[in-house]
Amino acid sequence: MTPNVDHNTSVSGLEGLDNGLDERGRIRREGDLDRVDAAFAPLVTQATSGLRRLLGRRLHSIYLYGSVPRGTAVVGRSDLDLEVVLHSEPTETERAAIGRLAAELDQDTDVVNEVGIIVADRPRLLSPAERYDNAFQISCLCTPLWGQDLAEELPDQYPTIELARHITSGTQAAFTRLSAALADPTTPRPDFVRQRVGRRIVRLAFTCVLFRWPGWTSDPTTMQRVVTAFYPDHADELATSTQLGWGRLTGHPPVTPDDHDKAIELLTRSAPWWMNEHRKVTAETR
Repeated sequence: MTPNVDHNTSVSGLEGLDNGLDERGRIRREGDLDRVDAAFAPLVTQATSGLRRLLGRRLHSIYLYGSVPRGTAVVGRSDLDLEVVLHSEPTETERAAIGRLAAELDQDTDVVNEVGIIVADRPRLLSPAERYDNAFQISCLCTPLWGQDLAEELPDQYPTIELARHITSGTQAAFTRLSAALADPTTPRPDFVRQRVGRRIVRLAFTCVLFRWPGWTSDPTTMQRVVTAFYPDHADELATSTQLGWGRLTGHPPVTPDDHDKAIELLTRSAPWWMNEHRKVTAETR
């Protein structure tokens, strides 16, 4: 399989599409507390209060990310995703306590599909090693919920080849874990695994074009549209990946044997191809 469009050539058909950039070409922050649907507000408040009680003075700031602050969440089907920043490296005890809080919040509500809380620390986020990883998440994907906004101390982000090159760190290891999980009949919630397969592939494919578009988005439909413009021969697999990854939001979670077969096929054929394509296009000099 080969791409239909030369790596250095722009494509048509994307005119008028929001590229997620401000007037200076910087990636805009995606979410806003004003976009949080009222249905999710009590759970967000409960999570914030729980984290503040749990972490006390260790807590630097709390953020929302994902579909809830983007205003695209669907009640009962979307996830509530939070990131917690501590003043110093979290202990294993703190990580475990945060995990228990997330599980308790998840069990006590049917407003969201799942509650997830990740934890980081301020010194590491300010280090150069995190610029295109968690620092990018804080600056562009996270919406400040409580505390001082760490994005004020972080560098601006642009849709560059460097971002595309580094933002996929851990993807190959994730594909390996997902393959093992799909092959294990005792895996809990295999539909979640299939969902992650679809999302990983769409997001990996998007990194192959974000600096060629150029722009940024987390919206699955927009990602699919942009990638398909550059790789029209891959339209079907991108549509399949998007459906597996986000079909739950339209009432079509990946729960069937056919969905399972599609996820395995994507991991077997599409994932290696996109990993190789990513290495190829991000190795080019610009």
